[in-house]
Amino acid sequence: MPCCRRKSGAQTKCERLNAGPRGLVEAHVMRRLMPSLLALGVLTAASTGCASRYKLDAKAPTHAALAKLQVKVNRDELRELEVTVDHLAPPHRLGPQYKAYAVWIKVPGHGTTKVGLLDYNEKRRRGTLDATTPFRKFEVIISLETNPSTAAPSSDVIVSKIVGKA
Repeated sequence: MPCCRRKSGAQTKCERLNAGPRGLVEAHVMRRLMPSLLALGVLTAASTGCASRYKLDAKAPTHAALAKLQVKVNRDELRELEVTVDHLAPPHRLGPQYKAYAVWIKVPGHGTTKVGLLDYNEKRRRGTLDATTPFRKFEVIISLETNPSTAAPSSDVIVSKIVGKA
C-alpha cells in the first residue's frame, strides 16, 4: 500500500520528497547538516595553528626544576615561545658567582643568540620568558650565567631541547 494517495495526476507528498538528487529530503538534510559541516571546517582550519608543548627535566645543579616549553606558529609564520621553569632555585643559591638564567636559541647554520633572561620570581621559584623566532628548527638552551649581559651561553646548561622540523 502506498504511503500517500495520489490526487488526480498530481505528485504525492512521497514523490515530491524523493524527487531526485535535489529533492526536498536532500535539501532538508543539507540545511540541517550545513551548520555542523561549517563548524567542523572552522575547527579543522583553526587546529592547524595548535601549539607544540614540551616538558623537560633540568640538569645539575637544578635537578628539581621542571621546564615547560610551548611553541606556537602565528599568522606571520613566526614561532612564539613560552618558556616556564618551575621549582627553580635562585641563581645565587647555586653559587655566589651566578646572577641569572639566560635563554638562548641555537639555529643550525646561524649560530647561537640570546633571546633574554628568565624573569625570575624568587617567591614562586619560577622563571618565565616569551620570545619569537622566524626559524622552523632550533634548539632552546637555558643556562646559568655569571654575567647577565654575556654574548655566549656558559657551560652551565640546565635545559636544552631541539624543537621543530627542518
